[in-house]
Amino acid sequence: MRLALLTLYCTLSALAQWPTDPAQNLLICNHAGEEAVPKIAATSDGGCYITWWDHTSGNYDVYLQLLDADGVPQWANPCGMLVSNYPQATWLTDWDMAVDAEDNCIIAVNDTRAGDDRDITVYKFNHLQQALWGVEGMVLSDNDGFEPDPRIAPLPNGDVAFAWQDDNVIHVRRLNAAGQDVFTPPTITLTSLNGLSIPRLCATDDNAVVLSYLVHQGTQFSSPRWIYLQKISEAGTFLWNPNGLPVMTTNGIGIQMRPDVIHDGAGGAYSFWYDTRNNVHHVYAQHVNSGGIAEWTANGVQADLTANELQMSPSAVLADSGIVLFYQTANSNQSQGGVDAQYIASSGDLLWNLNGVTIVPLSTSPCFNVRAHVQGNDFGVFYSQYAPGSGINTLLRASQLNAAGVSTWAPPITDLCTVSSEKGRPYTSVNPQGQILACWPDARGGNMDMYMQNVNADGMLGPNTVLPPEIVITFPADNDIVRNEIVNVEFEVLNYIIDPDFGDGYISVMVNDQDPWTENSLDPIPVTLTPGENLVTLEILDLDFQQLEPRALDSVHIQYDPRNPSLVITYPPHADTLEVYDAPITVRFDVTDFVVADSGGDGFVHLEVRADFVFETSNHVSTDSIEVPLWAFSNNEIVLSLVDYNGDPLVPPVADTVYVIYWDVSADDPVLLPSSFVLSAYPNPFNSTVTLSYDVPRPATLALEILDVTGRHVVTVLEGAVAAGNHVVQWQADDFPSGTYFVKLSSGGFSQTQKIILLK
Repeated sequence: MRLALLTLYCTLSALAQWPTDPAQNLLICNHAGEEAVPKIAATSDGGCYITWWDHTSGNYDVYLQLLDADGVPQWANPCGMLVSNYPQATWLTDWDMAVDAEDNCIIAVNDTRAGDDRDITVYKFNHLQQALWGVEGMVLSDNDGFEPDPRIAPLPNGDVAFAWQDDNVIHVRRLNAAGQDVFTPPTITLTSLNGLSIPRLCATDDNAVVLSYLVHQGTQFSSPRWIYLQKISEAGTFLWNPNGLPVMTTNGIGIQMRPDVIHDGAGGAYSFWYDTRNNVHHVYAQHVNSGGIAEWTANGVQADLTANELQMSPSAVLADSGIVLFYQTANSNQSQGGVDAQYIASSGDLLWNLNGVTIVPLSTSPCFNVRAHVQGNDFGVFYSQYAPGSGINTLLRASQLNAAGVSTWAPPITDLCTVSSEKGRPYTSVNPQGQILACWPDARGGNMDMYMQNVNADGMLGPNTVLPPEIVITFPADNDIVRNEIVNVEFEVLNYIIDPDFGDGYISVMVNDQDPWTENSLDPIPVTLTPGENLVTLEILDLDFQQLEPRALDSVHIQYDPRNPSLVITYPPHADTLEVYDAPITVRFDVTDFVVADSGGDGFVHLEVRADFVFETSNHVSTDSIEVPLWAFSNNEIVLSLVDYNGDPLVPPVADTVYVIYWDVSADDPVLLPSSFVLSAYPNPFNSTVTLSYDVPRPATLALEILDVTGRHVVTVLEGAVAAGNHVVQWQADDFPSGTYFVKLSSGGFSQTQKIILLK
């Protein structure tokens, strides 16, 4: 039976933040069994989720770990949590993991919990390890078909789309954030006469998905497989050719080839692949616009025209105008290998010359596992390379090119792992800070353990050395209420220079989605508001007045209320401290330009009384007076203020204050007035023993007692008749804790208090 969210702890010798030494990578898990087929996806804060198959139990179980931006595991250190131990066959198919718009981890995996045919189950976890779609996951398919290699596409609106192959058909299903089906019926199934295979998904900016797949042209192993695309709307309708849009309709797609697709940022997509249409491996790409029209050469643009060279296994990323592809290269007999790159413009033209740009020249240490990433305005590539003289042990490396195809690092190649060891297939992701994050199984210690490493946008390993630009509005705060039509917006800019002469760019200012303007200094920016709610957005632009990637912006909502509320206490008077002999008292006040009402107004009057301790209440007053409780023998500070219906004070605050001393006087004892008592304590503060001195004008019956700070009785020091004159008594406080106490001297209806402090 599956163990819900079980966590296992491991003892590792090296577990910290991102290493700076490529020979000392970050060990994530060293369970006794094999760790295999990892996946990684970055979160918006620079951290990442990592998942893998774990064979410690004898079954291939699914494990999940969360790392922060420094590479520190956040869950059960270090091997994360068990997601699923449902049974697997003795061999694995591929699977997928992604992060949605809310930084939740989405996993799509198959297992044999319902039979040997393998069915698809999906999971959703947040950063608190909570299973948002149930600890058992959600079963997407439960049938007799063989269903390998599910794919995931998180969408901008929070939905998640899934695609997978079921024998010779392809299914697509879409769930909203709560795990509810979006399509009706829930599953869209694509079929063809001779079968379909290799589904790949990408989300578009208009909340649709583009599906790439192969359409088999015959039933034989050697029968051609053609590449098709289809765009599927949020409603589940086909937006392009009802039978799919043909992208490549010639020979050459072998059983080992995996065509892929990325969105173009404008409702269309780029398809890319390699094939052997002329018995030679070459990389191709095609652009399909939002209307479903293939814009480039029929059957794709060849990315690299180098003579006597093969190109294979491309990986692509979106560029400002087109796509950048990185791919493996080889000589004609594949005894040597390297890595090249090409920028194909949106027009279909080759921008990095006809032969592309060489990253790794051909050598007897071939490269593979090529993965492309965008690092700010540059393009990074990760790859594996066989160690010199070995066909098993590998090294892990990365490089970077700018938009002109020129290397930006010195030296141009950065080693992520220099340990020559057998490694499983690595997987990579890139975070918003431009760090490439790589994970892989590594047998350097005997078993295949899980390791990770990062490389920053400047080619350095370890903690991020290239911090992203950031802008933070420091005033006003979000949802502040202001009374002035013009407010000065204050802000801070980090990791970017805003200067009219030597700066990196500008500040764009936009109020209420109106046309923005730019500023080139860090001075407060005056903005003009309209009555009601205003949205002010500041964003960093580059020297060409273009948005950064990722964007750097901050926004605040400002409530502009042009009125000028006031509150004035009319009784008691403000000039002197008022002495009263009855409590509570009635405080009267006037309020202007603000409606005080239980509902339908602007808010309430808030009362706060500060004496030797603080008394607060939030009486909702809709008249011009309020009854105020007082603390005896203390200087009571009475504060009235205006608050909104959430209890928050106005900005700027609107309040008034008066002071009252309350004497607890008894009408039947006119001789002992408050001024008749003389009570003192010394030393004060004291340690263990305090001397209490008091004067009475005539013989009286007195009580001398100690109260705690809340006014509760602690101990009686003296009680009974005393003669007129001065008296001295001591209180021994060895058995009492340090703190504030009150000495209370009372006779009849009169009393007097003295605050004392016990310090041990």
